[in-house]
Amino acid sequence: MTENTSVKISSDAKIILDNLFQQLRSSGIKITEKKILDILISNSDVATIKKLLRKEDNTDNTALMMLKKPVYWGVADSSEDIDRYLYGNS
Repeated sequence: MTENTSVKISSDAKIILDNLFQQLRSSGIKITEKKILDILISNSDVATIKKLLRKEDNTDNTALMMLKKPVYWGVADSSEDIDRYLYGNS
């Protein structure tokens, strides 16, 4: 006998799951969302999950890293004028 366990997923994950479900159903495959999750979980491995988590961490930090270390592009802009206007002459 299979025990059912309830798990909460994010709304983004639910949308992806719903899309997978609809695509499979529209291609003629009779499947439940539970079965989709069972298949995905049983065919996953720790290395893949770790790789995806590292990729997710890098994505979250990219914008922050860009703000901390801005790159000078050699293009004249008004950033100094804006700073002077906001913070006064220094």
